[in-house]
Amino acid sequence: MPSPRLLAVTALVALGGLAGLISAGGAGSEAAPEARKPASDVRGGLVSNPGSEAGPIARENAQAGAEEWRIAPARAAAKGLAAYAGASSVAPGELVPVFLRGAGAAQVRAFRLGWYGGDGARQVWQGTLQAQAQSGPPAGWQSTGSLDTTNWPEGAYLVRLDLGKASRYLPLTVTSVPSQGSASDRVVVLTSPMTWAATNRNGSVGEGREVTLNRPLLTGAGAGALATEAGLIAQIERTGTDVVYLTDTDLTASPKLLEGATAVLVAGESRYWTPKLRGSVRAAVADGTDLAFFGAGSAGVTALPDQADARSFTVAAGSGAKLTGSVATCEAVGSTGLTITDPSWWGFGGAQVSSGQVLKGLVSGRLDQVQASAPAQVVGSADLACGDVQATSYVERPSGATVFNAGTAAWGCTVTGFCLDGQGKRVKADAQAQEIAALVTRNVVTTFAGP
Repeated sequence: MPSPRLLAVTALVALGGLAGLISAGGAGSEAAPEARKPASDVRGGLVSNPGSEAGPIARENAQAGAEEWRIAPARAAAKGLAAYAGASSVAPGELVPVFLRGAGAAQVRAFRLGWYGGDGARQVWQGTLQAQAQSGPPAGWQSTGSLDTTNWPEGAYLVRLDLGKASRYLPLTVTSVPSQGSASDRVVVLTSPMTWAATNRNGSVGEGREVTLNRPLLTGAGAGALATEAGLIAQIERTGTDVVYLTDTDLTASPKLLEGATAVLVAGESRYWTPKLRGSVRAAVADGTDLAFFGAGSAGVTALPDQADARSFTVAAGSGAKLTGSVATCEAVGSTGLTITDPSWWGFGGAQVSSGQVLKGLVSGRLDQVQASAPAQVVGSADLACGDVQATSYVERPSGATVFNAGTAAWGCTVTGFCLDGQGKRVKADAQAQEIAALVTRNVVTTFAGP
């Protein structure tokens, strides 16, 4: 990718001022009001000064945000409430059945994720739903009400439920792409409910296991990984790029939705892919669609859909190496730093970085290494205790498409501001690593969105 266009973009997208969920805390924490920066300090780039030619994402993000979307750890851990939604993705205006277990009326607020001056989300709807006693497997629970998405802007949502001392999330995508037939000439943000469903408190499920979305998600206060990906979505929307949202289940049902897409941005961990999803993305890249993975182990496990239930699948073996040029390697012991190996890479445009500089804590959790035979360009790496070398890299495909791979599961949570260590404790992101990872994210988005 040429650097002159990138330099013009980064002149518009300010580096400083990571705020709200970015600097004041990640999802799951409730920042004190005094910890926030003034709006004049945190607003910047295309979103805060959209001008008369602004697109829908810029206009949406110019609205006032709300910090109340974050759930405090104590409320996330409190018992007395369990919930899941009967759909992962809906068209604007559709009803979403909700399955609640508890006792009493739950307060419900729908928050659309985005930049919003650094607040990270905007409340678009509120109401109440009645929770009731439910017995047996969650797939057999009775629906206790529905969410009416009429007038909800398209995007990624965290629906917050509060009942007594407990709070939970329902992740939801609102998109009109399926009804339009494809995402032609659009930049797609892909979220991964199947991967969230296949992750429990003890890690990911293995080969041969059956997984269903017809149950409460066991991580992220019911959000799966979407809460930790909120910072990524904020940085993507901060650029003002007119993105659209799809889920892995959307592309499994309709693989042709990606035909003609400008770019696909995979937000965070996305390991469990159906053959139709993998084929859809491969075809798009072969046709020139740029692709970015802001995680690790991407597309590395095959999910075989249940023919009788579209919201269930069986885990099988698979590999994403043909997409990324990378394969999974050992996990880091604790966290380590990403050493910059190519400071001239266009993704670092606008940052003052040098060869050998270390971005502390950016390498942790699941990691990737470049295949020996892959024509990948390594821009950052880390030497691991197992003897392998983690790599943040990109590959230029024959079609002209570029595939970026963060190669570390900590990328998204670093941008958000908080990661978890091996014991599940919160680790605040290193400020410099957070700032540069956020900038690289924006640079990749604006470059891939361009001609």
